[in-house]
Amino acid sequence: MAVRLWTPTLIWKDQPCYIIGGGPSLETFNWDSLRGHRVLGCNVACYHDPQLVQWVVFGDAGFLDNHRAALEKYALTGGHVVTNSNRFCKPRLAPVWLKRMKKLSRGLGLDRLGWNGNTGAVAINLALLLGANPIYLLGYDMQMIKGKANYHNAYHTKANAKAYHRFMKGMGFVSRDLGLIFPGRRVINLEDNTSLLNEFPKESLLEHFNLVAVGGTHG
Repeated sequence: MAVRLWTPTLIWKDQPCYIIGGGPSLETFNWDSLRGHRVLGCNVACYHDPQLVQWVVFGDAGFLDNHRAALEKYALTGGHVVTNSNRFCKPRLAPVWLKRMKKLSRGLGLDRLGWNGNTGAVAINLALLLGANPIYLLGYDMQMIKGKANYHNAYHTKANAKAYHRFMKGMGFVSRDLGLIFPGRRVINLEDNTSLLNEFPKESLLEHFNLVAVGGTHG
């Protein structure tokens, strides 16, 4: 028996939202700046309070294996967890708190979530399906900064700089489909000379939140 798939609704219709990526530029970010906003996080954002980050999405099946306790705690305290991993097609592999959708290999989907080689792209697709507009990206650096690949230390595998080529290629498919499938929607990359992602318009993260750079992290 297959797991019953989840269908998103337009709970954020025409409302702005923020997506937390994993880039090292967020190492000194003031997370309280996001309180009171609609927030969707990638992967380890499940370690945040669900009152701060209401939704979390992951694409790699192994992420559940390594962070199951944190994901479950997050879900049971009010957070929403979504995946498009094909692994959870069998009931015994899918926790009851996990919202599952089908995977689309490339581009953006209306009844499934585009993978495009990275969870950051999955998150954009989910935010679009929830109706958000505009969508602000945080930590979509697409590069290592000062030898770090992430703002956190939750991963135990060595960073692979070659992966960014795959991420960037996938974002090209997301950008291609944005105007075609979700006309009128905007995706804005908030960064301060930290992101190599040029597929979407850029605005200053520091100015957006009226923050002050700490230790030169943000360039």
